[in-house]
Amino acid sequence: MRVIGLTGITASLSVLTLCLNSPVAECATEAPKERSFRPVVPIKKSVPERVAQESQIVTVKIPQAVPTPEKSLFPEGSVPKRVLSPTSEIIDVSPFIPETVSAADTPHGQIKIPSEDELVQARREDPPTLARLRVEAHKLAEMGLIYKFGSDNPDTGGLDCSGAVQHLLRSIGVDDVPRTSYQQYDWLKKGKTLDDVYGKNSTSKMLKKLTPGDLIFWGGTWKSRHRVSHVMIYMGYNPEEDKHYVFGARGKSSKGLLGHGVDIFELDPNRGQLVAHGKIPGLKY
Repeated sequence: MRVIGLTGITASLSVLTLCLNSPVAECATEAPKERSFRPVVPIKKSVPERVAQESQIVTVKIPQAVPTPEKSLFPEGSVPKRVLSPTSEIIDVSPFIPETVSAADTPHGQIKIPSEDELVQARREDPPTLARLRVEAHKLAEMGLIYKFGSDNPDTGGLDCSGAVQHLLRSIGVDDVPRTSYQQYDWLKKGKTLDDVYGKNSTSKMLKKLTPGDLIFWGGTWKSRHRVSHVMIYMGYNPEEDKHYVFGARGKSSKGLLGHGVDIFELDPNRGQLVAHGKIPGLKY
């Protein structure tokens, strides 16, 4: 085996020496031989089915950077230049802002709140009329108020009979209205506008004398220890229905035309104990 190996090496060296020493002859290289290889078989790796189903190929697209324009988007000279003052400019906005001040000595251009005396004077210049009384009575009737004993303020959700009369009359400019029904009775009596009801035919006589805007007084509606315990305002007579109507507040069991405790009600002459009626002092009929 060693003799064969040395002989092969000696022959190869002889051929190489011949090629190097020959200036003309070219050394012929042996053509490469084709070789066959075993195909590479990939190594199988067991992957769980759950992992294989969750595997995804995500493609990320990176946007190109937007080049910054070398020039302005607006042509030169199209945007006016503003020269700012080196000092701050103070703008007086007080003429445009209303200011709440007292009624006395108000500067020009400011809102003036009228005093109580001025409100009374304005009411005198626009005296209470029957037309205004009817309008305000309907407004109160539409507010959905209940009968609330002792209340004269609709913001509480209800009014009692004399409270409704007082609130309504004050809203149209009658300022000297007393609070309770028997005080209102005395108020008309002192003003000499009261007409007491007496006798068997007193109710029918009263209905003939009544005019819209009159106060009607009843007694015995509750234990008030006074002759008068209830009051309402007469609104008028409808000849087509042959019915009389009044405005005011009645007990919780009574509902008016709109279904409220403070409402417009049909007047039943035979209900309750009529005491008197009379015109409202200061009201223009």
